[in-house]
Amino acid sequence: MNLVELFVTGAIVGLLCLMLAVQVFPSWGLLDFPERYGLQRNKIPYPGGIILSLLACLIFIIFQWHGIAIVVMATTVIAFLDDKFQLPALPRLASQLILAGGVTVLLSIQITQIGNPFGTGMFLLPIPIAIGGTILWLLLVQNALNWFDGLKGLCVGVSGIGFLALGIFGLVRPEVAWEADLYSFLNITFALAGICIGSWMLFFKGKILLGDTGSQVLGLLLGILSIVAGTKLATTLLILGLPLLDATVVILRRIFLDKKSPLQGDQCHLHHALAKRIGEKKAVLILLACSVVLGMGSIFLPGWGKLIGVILVGGSLMIVHFWKRK
Repeated sequence: MNLVELFVTGAIVGLLCLMLAVQVFPSWGLLDFPERYGLQRNKIPYPGGIILSLLACLIFIIFQWHGIAIVVMATTVIAFLDDKFQLPALPRLASQLILAGGVTVLLSIQITQIGNPFGTGMFLLPIPIAIGGTILWLLLVQNALNWFDGLKGLCVGVSGIGFLALGIFGLVRPEVAWEADLYSFLNITFALAGICIGSWMLFFKGKILLGDTGSQVLGLLLGILSIVAGTKLATTLLILGLPLLDATVVILRRIFLDKKSPLQGDQCHLHHALAKRIGEKKAVLILLACSVVLGMGSIFLPGWGKLIGVILVGGSLMIVHFWKRK
């Protein structure tokens, strides 16, 4: 099965499984909790992310990446409990830290070197910095995608674009052609992209909600796959520029301007502000279009171009957040 067939198969399987979940989740009591947020509406099937997580786990088992499959299952269980019972922030963060540490130390998935964006060559990182930096990277990507799940279909759409961009990067860029895991990496990223994009419409229409069970797993997988097979961090920063830089700006705002814990949630993210002005569906489509542009840039721009792109996106987000406070 070639990559296109794998993508299409993933899209069909993802769509059919989510359609089935929409029908059976209510009878299983898997519904959201609108009363938690003071909403007056009917309950919606939730968390749809458990279907995406189980399909992702199956993909990693098929390609014999069993260690990551175990991490996916552990993350799924913890996130599902959080969806059902709203676990406190610190235990959630502690579990993420433990799993990120397991990925880094036990599975030896580490950021061992950083490319020079202005030329050739690599900067090798000392082992303690490689381990610590990798753990921080995984935590950032995982939570950034989770915080970006504020509008229907946004997180799934951005994740699908991210997996597809990572796969195309591995397919067309010669600097990663020698990587030993490239074949499995390509198959996994195209399959995951198909699952996300194939099921996106159901999330976008509000037929089913993703939940932390989906956003946490998708974020963690994007963080892991951005490291394996030689993918460059600048590439991933641009691919996931919107959620990553939005999370960074929000953390800084909460600490230095709002004087509160960075883990204390609010409705001051980029997507919230955009949805208030133009509506939820238009905001989702605009942000996904921006993600497509950033994904294309991540594949074809040189290193210095990606760095400029990251700076421009980050600066724009800071202006939006500052302007929104006026």
